[in-house]
Amino acid sequence: MLNGFEEAIVLTGDGHVAEGSAENLFMVRDGVLITPPVTDDILEGITRAGVIEIAAHLGIPVKERQIDRSELYMCDEVFLCGTGAQISPVASVDHRPVGDGRVGPIARQIGKTYFDAVRGKLPEFRHWVTPVYKGE
Repeated sequence: MLNGFEEAIVLTGDGHVAEGSAENLFMVRDGVLITPPVTDDILEGITRAGVIEIAAHLGIPVKERQIDRSELYMCDEVFLCGTGAQISPVASVDHRPVGDGRVGPIARQIGKTYFDAVRGKLPEFRHWVTPVYKGE
């Protein structure tokens, strides 16, 4: 927790936003979900692919493009995702609040859908889970 932070945001060699230390990153700006492209040498995460699928299901536009570090200071929402992190909203970047500093509506909606999907509660995401039955 150097300098009061719980996570790092990793930059590419040319200074663009890449990902967290072990998570993919999404930013929301004007209702559009934005994530760095895989050509920026980010991990092609399973959870990242799931978030993109959820966004399409919810009608939230997704754009894969480079993100300038300064955009994180001006965006509406930021969240990280990964197998361990699941959906983790980011409240501040470099001691600056993201949006109003609280969980935003898109991160909340994606998070709720994600948790329902991985628990097998949503028929449209049943292909994500494999039932495990008790042996006799």
